[in-house]
Amino acid sequence: MRRYWDILLGGLLILYVIDVNLISSTKIAFSYPVVALGIIIVVYHFIKDKLALLKIFQTAKVIICIFLVCFLGIEVAIISYPKSNLQNTDYILVLGAGLSNGKTPSLILQGRLEAAIKCLKQNEDAYIVLSGGKGNDEDLPEAHAMSIYLQDRGIDKNKILIEDKSQNTNENFKFSKEKIEELSGKTLNEISVKIITTDFHALRSSILAKRNGYVKFDNYSSTTVWYLIPITYTREAFAIVKSLIFDR
Repeated sequence: MRRYWDILLGGLLILYVIDVNLISSTKIAFSYPVVALGIIIVVYHFIKDKLALLKIFQTAKVIICIFLVCFLGIEVAIISYPKSNLQNTDYILVLGAGLSNGKTPSLILQGRLEAAIKCLKQNEDAYIVLSGGKGNDEDLPEAHAMSIYLQDRGIDKNKILIEDKSQNTNENFKFSKEKIEELSGKTLNEISVKIITTDFHALRSSILAKRNGYVKFDNYSSTTVWYLIPITYTREAFAIVKSLIFDR
């Protein structure tokens, strides 16, 4: 069996991605790279003896080891980052996370909205900012779908502020900042903001919040569904590197 560990691992990765997408009834980000990795691992089984004869293969193994150490370091930072603060706040900012069937909040986004409801019960005077634009495969902006979800659960529409232009996390913060400052008549330095996201996303959200001028903020995050943990946490490690380099 040890001779075929690579075929087994590659096959499991491919099956995992297929199953997760079927269960979630929505396209899970980073699915294609994981499938590609699974295929590469399977192909590696059949060519590893030839690769071992190449001098560059030894260098490649060192590079892969360095990559894995860095990857694990990022994962430790993601997992250990504080994400459960329910202290009083002026605004509750909910970050978008896709729609199922183009109309209703995805499973991940539902978790964030339920966390926002819980947070609002502890901060009854706060406003909720819903941030998320319309994706190519969506029938309406995520912020509008979130608003419908919250109103169906008894949240007063007058407490809801819509930001429906953003297409990524960096824009979530950029455009929400404009909405918050416009409504409050204050700068972000004077306003406390509670960021509602999912546990795997809390660290990167905080990095981007700081870059967009948020000062008095903290996080309250929903918990990732267990079967999404491998793919979401893996994707987030790469997303953090991307954000550190490109999101300004």
